[in-house]
Amino acid sequence: MDENIYQIAEQIIQIHQKAYEVYLPLVEDVCSRTVSEDELSYLLDYLLDFACDEKILGLYKRVCRRYLYLYPSCIKSYIEAYREMWEDEKERLERTEDK
Repeated sequence: MDENIYQIAEQIIQIHQKAYEVYLPLVEDVCSRTVSEDELSYLLDYLLDFACDEKILGLYKRVCRRYLYLYPSCIKSYIEAYREMWEDEKERLERTEDK
């Protein structure tokens, strides 16, 4: 059983690596020009699915920072979506207490 868990974990790592390789050129393209809010949302939707991975999260943050002032409400909603999807309850409480 431990062998199966190890194999599944290894497959997840490989999927995240492949996602990074696919999304990196898309992020570079979107950050090098100005895109519509729809195109931005489309990319962020897909990145959000993999944002549990540190490298993908870095891409996600890069896109959010690039478009924060152009589409602030859109970016705010994606930051909240990330927090709801990937932060655990302890991190949410710590962030709330810091305010």
